[in-house]
Amino acid sequence: MRVLITGAAGYVGRPLVAALQRDHDIVPVDLPALDVTRLDQLETAMHGVDAVVHLAVASGREGDVEDDKFNQLRFDVNVKGTWNVLEAARRAKVKRVVHTSSLMVVWGYAPPAWVEADAPPKPVGTYALNKQLAEVLCEHYAHQHGLSIVALRISKPIDLNDPHWKARPVRPQWIAFDDLVEAYRLALIAPQIDFEIVTLVGESSRRRWDLAKAERVLGYRPHIRLEDIGYTLGSEREPVD
Repeated sequence: MRVLITGAAGYVGRPLVAALQRDHDIVPVDLPALDVTRLDQLETAMHGVDAVVHLAVASGREGDVEDDKFNQLRFDVNVKGTWNVLEAARRAKVKRVVHTSSLMVVWGYAPPAWVEADAPPKPVGTYALNKQLAEVLCEHYAHQHGLSIVALRISKPIDLNDPHWKARPVRPQWIAFDDLVEAYRLALIAPQIDFEIVTLVGESSRRRWDLAKAERVLGYRPHIRLEDIGYTLGSEREPVD
């Protein structure tokens, strides 16, 4: 399968490209070679592609940032960019789009509430809001144009080979890269999908996000519990750095 990956040079993109290229013909694209706010560039990149993994996101800052200039960039990349990816995929008759959403879309469900796998959005902050809007675009393109789309609401992945994360508490919802990569692999090949929203978090003794849909739709189960391999669980809002 020929798979275009946007945001391929990013934090998630690099390990995902390395893993998926063992089974697929990967076309990795990122700035400056491709700008997702440019539909014409995406149309060119989409030629001959069977599937798209959309990772591109406004980068440079993490966390609850509310800055006018950066928020404008966020909307351009995360909302307009997603529309461009979907429209280019439609024109190229791409068979599957795997869209990267965020657990932040449902961040408004305060603990200890159980959060269903495709719970109605409760975004907190501008980043979460534009990720919600991107999900709306995905649903529209699936229902109106027949694209097969999986939107993955992911938590932050961590590299088990990075000693930084062993030295500080991690959030209980974070997911090991190995598990996340497996979920993307399954999302590319899962059969009979029109549009699905699937939550992906790490397994832990304090998990409150439903993973049943990930198993039912993708055939996915996490294999790594960070607390069982030496990591300390902090709060859900433990500082990221």
